[in-house]
Amino acid sequence: MKHALVIRHAAPETLGANFTAALECSGFVLRELNLFDLAPDYAALPSLNLADFNLVISLGGPLSANDDFPALHHEIALLKEAFERDIPIFAVCLGAQLLTRALGGMVEPTGGYQFGLRRLSITQEGDSDPVFGRLGVPLVPTLHGECFSLPAGAVLLAEGYILLRNGEYRKLNMAYRAGKSYAFQFEPQLTFEELQVWDRELAGDYLLMGPHFDPMEESQRNIREFAKFAPVHEAQMRDLLDAFLVNAGLVETPPCPRKQMERY
Repeated sequence: MKHALVIRHAAPETLGANFTAALECSGFVLRELNLFDLAPDYAALPSLNLADFNLVISLGGPLSANDDFPALHHEIALLKEAFERDIPIFAVCLGAQLLTRALGGMVEPTGGYQFGLRRLSITQEGDSDPVFGRLGVPLVPTLHGECFSLPAGAVLLAEGYILLRNGEYRKLNMAYRAGKSYAFQFEPQLTFEELQVWDRELAGDYLLMGPHFDPMEESQRNIREFAKFAPVHEAQMRDLLDAFLVNAGLVETPPCPRKQMERY
């Protein structure tokens, strides 16, 4: 029996049905650690023994990796310990930023905000990576206003661009590999059903995109575009997750049938 620790920072942001099914089919028992239950002061994490876990997954949320909350300091320390113990980490959005800080990197505001599908520029290393190279279509859902530097020793897998509130564009790091661990500044776990929840519960995030975006138009576009793209996204991200589990030595071969990725 294998155990995965799933760290959540916001009630609307879950592991998603696609990834949950894949992990459970691969023999994982999932234990959720819901930091939002500690709000508003995020005082402390419960005591955890990392020896009980084979995998750590850290998801996104509205906090900043630079926020001075004890729970976030504890999570950064926990991710550092997991990395040093060679426990694979799958880090998404805020989770990726916290992992970056755990590895000695920096996190800062982008100067803009993204909420919707964005194109990745995959590096040569990303294209040949045994996990990240599973992406056939370099289009991903995003929800973030901060970005991370590349920690020392990490391998950059993908970059992207964001339109800032002042009308300029900025290049961002969007994914990297460090040892057996991966960090994503996008949402590989997202399903269309969860996006519909985000669109309702996180509607105020569209306002953060700035004067070059109309919140209602962005909301409608986000739902419309992801409704069409979700089958492709879910299939290739399921393929990526399976490759991650195999590459990390957590499973020998994916035991569950994979979806056939749709082609345009």
